[in-house]
Amino acid sequence: MEKRFAVLTLAALTLAACLGMETGISVKRNGSGTIDMAYRVSNEAFALGTLPGNENSPPVPVGKEDFERSFSRVPGMEMTSYSEKSDERDRIFLIKAKFDSLDALANFLDAQGLHAAVKTEGGATAMTINLGLESGFVDPDLAPILPVIFDGYYMAFNISLPRDCKVSYADTAGNALAVLPRGEVATAAKSVSFRVPMADLLAGGAAAMTITW
Repeated sequence: MEKRFAVLTLAALTLAACLGMETGISVKRNGSGTIDMAYRVSNEAFALGTLPGNENSPPVPVGKEDFERSFSRVPGMEMTSYSEKSDERDRIFLIKAKFDSLDALANFLDAQGLHAAVKTEGGATAMTINLGLESGFVDPDLAPILPVIFDGYYMAFNISLPRDCKVSYADTAGNALAVLPRGEVATAAKSVSFRVPMADLLAGGAAAMTITW
C-alpha cells in the first residue's frame, strides 16, 4: 500500500515571506494521530499579506480562517485548537489538529505536490520523506542573500511512532547516503527529529530520509 505523505510541503510557502515552521506529528498504530504546528511569519510579511491588492501573491496563511479552510478541504482532518501571538519580530500561529488516517494527513500536507511514499508490507511501514528542494526551484541570483533574508528561521519536525524505528538516507537518484547534505537529524527508539535553517532548505539539493517502523 502506497500513500502520498509530505511533512515538508508548507516549506514551499517560504518563497513568499520570511517564515519558519515547527511541526510535531504523533502517529498511532491504526494510522490516526495528531499534528501540532508552530508557524512563524515575520511581522512585515504578515502586514503585506493582509493588505488589499495582494490576493494574487503567493499564499501565506494570515489568520484562523485561512487555516480552517485548509483543514476543512481534507476529509478525516480536523483542527482542534488555534491561537496566535506576536513578538517583536514575528506573528506566531499555534495550531493543533487530528487526523483519522495517514491518507488524511497526507492529503492535507501535500497541497503543493511535494510528497513522499509510505509503503506498508508484512506489518512494517516505510516512510520516505523528501528533504530540501530540487536545484533550480529558487532563482540562483537569490541564493547568496538567502542566509540574510531567512536569518534565524528554521523548518523543523518531529515524528513520534508507535514502534521502534530506523532511519536511512538517499539522494534523489536513490543512491544511499551516510548522512543528509543539509540539516540535522536526531533519532530515538520511537521518534525522529529533523531541523534545518530555512536558507539551507531553499538553497536546493534535495535528499530523502526513509523511516521504517
